[in-house]
Amino acid sequence: MSVVLTGRADGSTHREVELLSTLPGELRLIGGLAVMCRVGAPHRATVDIDALARGLDRFHDVLVRLALTSVGGGQYTFDGDLDLDVIDVAAVGADDLVTEILGLGEPGSELTDLELNAVAHTWAHDSATALDIVAVDEETARVLARADDRLVATTAGLVVMKATTVSLRASSKPEKRSSDLYDLGRLLVSGGLKRGDLGLLPPPLLEAVGSRLNAWFVEARGRDRTFREVRRFDEPRLELDDVAEAVTEALG
Repeated sequence: MSVVLTGRADGSTHREVELLSTLPGELRLIGGLAVMCRVGAPHRATVDIDALARGLDRFHDVLVRLALTSVGGGQYTFDGDLDLDVIDVAAVGADDLVTEILGLGEPGSELTDLELNAVAHTWAHDSATALDIVAVDEETARVLARADDRLVATTAGLVVMKATTVSLRASSKPEKRSSDLYDLGRLLVSGGLKRGDLGLLPPPLLEAVGSRLNAWFVEARGRDRTFREVRRFDEPRLELDDVAEAVTEALG
């Protein structure tokens, strides 16, 4: 499957796709560029690349050779001031990770927000699918760069990661919470999410994600706050009535 992204020569989309084509194929693309791929329409601009890996140590030496600098913790800077942030996921699958975490706690304990986020990233890593990503000039349609057969988080994977990240955003960075909510809305409306896609999640993760999506986009009080937070993003405009319908459909 191919996805075509428009942009300017030497613009951020051109340079990001060009960089992506040089990275190890085992990395799973997430973040803004992945959202652009999944919504299949213009979206807010991105300025870096985010990815998932299982066993980052296996790829670190390759990434260091490609990068200009590496400050550790999966963060790399490349030519043109492009940043790559790689998150290392659990060594086991999401269901096994839930079992392991709950087995370490008290009987009847629930996953914390941070643990839910770790499970979400692991699930997104393992459910990623391949795309051929092509950047073309927005005026001439000339191909600027392409990254074929790249593993990209699915719409469902991006939704669960963002739904479990919002509550972890520091109050000092309200713009990140707002952008996550905007991305969530766009993914739910335009990302091709089908009824049943979220049903594949481990039950504790599905329950948490469903509760949060309803609170942010369906329940009146939460929608009012969400509207105030995402109104700074007006291109493309996010219609919360459409998002509410998409949430109801996705959760069955």
